[in-house]
Amino acid sequence: MFIGHYGPAFAGPRFVKTVPLWALFLSVQIVDVAWGIFVALGIERVRVEPGFTAMSPFDLYHMPWTHSLLAALAWAVAIGAVYAVFARADRIAGAVVMGLASFSHWLLDLIVHVPDLPLWPGGPKVGFGLWNNYPAALGLEVVVLLAGFALYLAATRPKTPLGRWTPWGLVALLGLFEGFHLTNPPEGGRVMVGLSTTAVFLILTLAAWGVDRTRQAK
Repeated sequence: MFIGHYGPAFAGPRFVKTVPLWALFLSVQIVDVAWGIFVALGIERVRVEPGFTAMSPFDLYHMPWTHSLLAALAWAVAIGAVYAVFARADRIAGAVVMGLASFSHWLLDLIVHVPDLPLWPGGPKVGFGLWNNYPAALGLEVVVLLAGFALYLAATRPKTPLGRWTPWGLVALLGLFEGFHLTNPPEGGRVMVGLSTTAVFLILTLAAWGVDRTRQAK
């Protein structure tokens, strides 16, 4: 799953107004940011096999430190704790929202992945396999994204004239990245795959920061 992960990020400000969108964008993808780095370093491993599933060419056969259930819980607690340390307001509530946003990544992955998500490092692997049904998997991503986006629009308002359009620009950017991802098989070795993946998530986080500059809570 890719763009669907950003649905919970968009929804976050509906529940805690002081949590910035950029932080939520980073939170929901922190395990994939780490995954890209770990793949580049050879700590976690992936094979690119066109047709491996209808939706994704990635055989994610070894990712215990980012995508096991235990690891996902640890990442969620860690990012919530970091937020609580540095937040200026609503520290506890914000930390909870950040942690839940991070953990939503694993729950959504559980629906679409084939059984490649360990319950703990070295443990049994789970996954419901919706990636084998292209229309259903893509439809789920779009529905989750747009549901979160609707909550974001309801919870915020423009603070500059540009703020009327920046959220839509961010969704358009997500759509462009998704289209490229679905139509262009990944190229290069593990370093290229890992670092390019991480770069995409950081670019989207930066774009969300730009939206934060133009929107405010209602």
